[in-house]
Amino acid sequence: MRIIFVYISSFLLCLSINTAVAQKKKQIAIPTDTIPWVNGFTVQVDVASLVSSSLMNNGIYSSEGGIQLDLKHKFFPTYEIGAAGASKVSADNINFKTNGFFQRIGVDFNLRKKKPDSKPTNNLFVAGLRLGASNFNYNVTNVTIPENYWNASTTFDYPSQNTTRIWYEIVIGVQVEVIHNFYMGWNIRNKNLISKEVLGQVSPWYIPGFGLNNGANWGFNYTLGYHFWPQKKMLKNRKVFPLTKK
Repeated sequence: MRIIFVYISSFLLCLSINTAVAQKKKQIAIPTDTIPWVNGFTVQVDVASLVSSSLMNNGIYSSEGGIQLDLKHKFFPTYEIGAAGASKVSADNINFKTNGFFQRIGVDFNLRKKKPDSKPTNNLFVAGLRLGASNFNYNVTNVTIPENYWNASTTFDYPSQNTTRIWYEIVIGVQVEVIHNFYMGWNIRNKNLISKEVLGQVSPWYIPGFGLNNGANWGFNYTLGYHFWPQKKMLKNRKVFPLTKK
């Protein structure tokens, strides 16, 4: 009887100790998803617009850059700003000239999903939207209107025209971290005007930030960027407790 009592007491003691240890481990276990909401920002410069402005002798120039905020490594609110202009003489000797600033605001979404047991990466495959706007001045001169009845022509000039054009863009692209915090990437954009032509106003041939005023446009950007306040640095001093296996 005494031996049975000792066995039962030992069994109950071991059971209580295991239960206490399991409860203690369960209390300190936290989720492994430790990516914070704000993970810094990336400053970018578009190289494609600078190269095309230097090499292509078509009277068009453009330069732009932007800043991209990293939220949860999934959402990337983006603000872009730039300057562009054009000087063109048409086949009918009509002169067009403009210079102006433009800006865009929007958000990109990271479509790259992390596979189980894969190494963490900062490379992105993104798709997003932009809303662009430009308020600019332009000149249209030497517009010749023929008069068939009198066999003559009249020339008109339209200096200092001002307009505001708004458009939206559908964006898709990639960003790759080539070295620590330094990124390279490219994206393709489909641009569509929202603003309508103003009745009685001479239409601009070129819109800064949008391109030629002939319907929907396609754009290409190749960016260089540097990431400030990197996620790796933020998580370096963060204590992570793995989930306890049941």
